[in-house]
Amino acid sequence: MPTRGGFRPRGDRGGVGGQRGSGGEGEDQARRVVVDAGWDDYLPPDDNELAARRRPAPHSTSRDYRKSRSGGPGHFLRFALFATVIGGLVVAGLYFVARPIFVNGVVGWAAENPTALQLPFVSGIVRGALEPSISNPIDATDTAAVVVIIASGATPHEIGDELVQAGVIRDTRAFVYEAIQKGVTQEFQLGRHVVTRSMTVDEVLVALTTPPVAPPLVRITFREGLRIEQMVAKLEVLEASPVDPTAPLTMNVAQFYDLAMHPPADLVSLYPWLKVPTDASLEGFLFPATYNVAPDTTPMALLQMLLDAFASHAPPALLQLPPDQIYQKVQVAALVETEAKVDSDRALIAGVYMNRLDPKKWPTGLLDADPTLNYANDSVWLQANSIATWVNYTFWNPIKTSGALSQVVFPGALAAYNTYHHAGLPPSPICSPSAPSLVAAMTPDTTDGYMYFLAKNDGSGTHAFAKTQAEQNANLKTYGYTQ
Repeated sequence: MPTRGGFRPRGDRGGVGGQRGSGGEGEDQARRVVVDAGWDDYLPPDDNELAARRRPAPHSTSRDYRKSRSGGPGHFLRFALFATVIGGLVVAGLYFVARPIFVNGVVGWAAENPTALQLPFVSGIVRGALEPSISNPIDATDTAAVVVIIASGATPHEIGDELVQAGVIRDTRAFVYEAIQKGVTQEFQLGRHVVTRSMTVDEVLVALTTPPVAPPLVRITFREGLRIEQMVAKLEVLEASPVDPTAPLTMNVAQFYDLAMHPPADLVSLYPWLKVPTDASLEGFLFPATYNVAPDTTPMALLQMLLDAFASHAPPALLQLPPDQIYQKVQVAALVETEAKVDSDRALIAGVYMNRLDPKKWPTGLLDADPTLNYANDSVWLQANSIATWVNYTFWNPIKTSGALSQVVFPGALAAYNTYHHAGLPPSPICSPSAPSLVAAMTPDTTDGYMYFLAKNDGSGTHAFAKTQAEQNANLKTYGYTQ
């Protein structure tokens, strides 16, 4: 059994009440251990044993720890190494934690104080922090054009903010830093520039310091025979779906329509030959042609372009007539435009209308012109629907009626457009006539005295003319209108 208290184990005592050799009863009684203490085989050491314990062993390897802890070169080196390691860890921790804060502080300070970039130390820190934003484009594959307009007085910081908002660059500070480093802060060109998200900051700087590109012009084609509302619908289409997305038409189309329908006196006064009746629109005088306009062209500017084109393309003799006669010729030309398909028929069709306006040749004075009814019928629909819906409307549909056309009644002032019922010309031109139609109205062919005409319906686009009702009836049969 193991010894306890450093004492050696005792021999077998033969039980709890056994004797220890020759010792007397008194001695045995003095050394006996109380059984109840649980130490039934334990006896305290005698004097000889205690003395032996106090003497060191002959070859003892024990150390005096009080002396070993007293210092020395080895102990100092170990402490220095430990301190160095701990210090390095602290410095590394401070570097990785505090460095971003320090760098951001320097970059922010330099952004507010650009002259600080003259210090190589500051410039190096800023360059290192902003390098990814300078060299890496937003999307190297995105070459879609992005328009940037540099206004007068714009600062590099304001330009950078605009580029960030447009998604062209990542960081305004990177743009300003590089502009300063390249020495181009005073070289930005005013005007319209086209950049892409595939450009680096340096490439964007090159684009913005190069003379601006001329804005692409919006191409507007108004074909012959359009009424004002069709022109408005055309403008609506161009505004909603521009041919060039970087230069959409920004015109207020509703304002264009209002000015065309109710031309202001100061606009009319610019054209001495333009004398429209009171409350009349500019219908008939907005010349059909192709116009290349700036995306931000105003309604008034476009109207002036159309009127200028009318003055340029109309027969010179037309503009020299008294204003009321000019208006009448334009009314006739508009009728010709809606009927004629080939130029060779225009003067003859104009001649038929002029013959019907002659009370000696045509006592009723009724023009019996289908297009005037179509114009009025469309006008009823247009007045009941918003401008936004006009783009889906089909204009110039024939009148559908079970009775005679002379019995069709339109509301208000539109009633006079029923030329089967009301004599004379309609209240206004019904479309924009072409130059050949204006020429035809000025020089109608009345020589043969034709009073009737009809489309041949043979694909030629030409018309058959007649002097009498009998001839007209024969043409109707010939060209499949009647049996």
